[in-house]
Amino acid sequence: MNNPLSFEEFKKNPISAIAFLLVIAIGYLYINQQELHAAQLEAEKESCSRLEIELRARVTSLEQTVVRYENRLEEINEKLIECLDSRK
Repeated sequence: MNNPLSFEEFKKNPISAIAFLLVIAIGYLYINQQELHAAQLEAEKESCSRLEIELRARVTSLEQTVVRYENRLEEINEKLIECLDSRK
């Protein structure tokens, strides 16, 4: 049985040999790129997850601050109304 990947075949047709090596190299680079992309995607998911947790904590803190300021504003408005009513 004649093996098409023998060195003798490559010697007879160097263009085919170079094309074969290029196909192997491109295949390797494609697979490597896919693995690298998957690793980057996973790292970005983790980063986004951490960022989401931090932002949720910040939003909660800001909501609490808004409630405190709203309560304080109500107190100030009540005092202002009392002051205006006492002038009448």
